[in-house]
Amino acid sequence: MEREKTTLSKKRDLRIVQFDQCNHIALKYKNLLLNFNPDGFLTFTSSFEKLNFDERAVLFPDGTSRLVMHTRCQEIQLCFDHSEFQAMSEALQEAAVMLEVHQILSYQ
Repeated sequence: MEREKTTLSKKRDLRIVQFDQCNHIALKYKNLLLNFNPDGFLTFTSSFEKLNFDERAVLFPDGTSRLVMHTRCQEIQLCFDHSEFQAMSEALQEAAVMLEVHQILSYQ
């Protein structure tokens, strides 16, 4: 049985949804699945928006520049090439706006 959810953003391999019953937000990108409460999602989005790909990218042995994003868990980092970084940034911004719209509409 599928849980009721609202799609906040959907782009190719990336989907961000909010579950209606618990309000938690799930971000699925390829084989990555992250879960947040609404405040945690907004904190993550804010942190991501502060990253500058050109300043932080590292050249990997395969010749691709990638940004490595550290997480609260020292052993886990997220890694994005330029197109992945752009897609994630756009999806997070879109989802944050949709979340705000849903919050405004729920107060009426």
